Amino acid sequence: AHLNVEDYDAVPQDFVNMGFSPEGVSADRLKASGITDGLSFAFRQLSAGGGPKKIAERVEAELKERYGAELTGRELEKKAQEEMIQAMEAQLASEGVDVKGVTNVMEEMSKRNRELFALPPWVLYVARAFSTLEGIGLSINEDYAIVQECYPYLARRLFTDRSPRAKAALRAMLGLDGVLV
Repeated sequence: AHLNVEDYDAVPQDFVNMGFSPEGVSADRLKASGITDGLSFAFRQLSAGGGPKKIAERVEAELKERYGAELTGRELEKKAQEEMIQAMEAQLASEGVDVKGVTNVMEEMSKRNRELFALPPWVLYVARAFSTLEGIGLSINEDYAIVQECYPYLARRLFTDRSPRAKAALRAMLGLDGVLV
């Protein structure tokens, strides 16, 4: 629900609640790792629909807006990588880790993220099924987005399920987190 309303600050706690992080990993630690930023970006792209072709077009447009419209695809990719490495180095430095060079930074961040985030096997099966269904939908409509097609089911489920977890998800989906009604 937090992904639907683009409340990306709440996503780390969702990942902890759904068991995507090992026991003992806090939402703050997960957020500080930066991993949820990348996952939120990916979910935002997926929900916009259009499959890989449209996602590539949107990502390129976003990178051109950020780094300059005159840059080529390869130059944009290089700028994005540089920015990512700078962010990783800054985070590691803030934690007192002295890491120099791309390989060492990537190695350290990979090790840390492995300790912070792990997809349960069932998620991979669901993702594979959704990918297949979206591929079928894209063959008929190039703007198809399975995430958008699932929204009515999700909304119906949240409106009818009386469990505290469903009620909390509904409040988040409606943007009412923390609001007393």
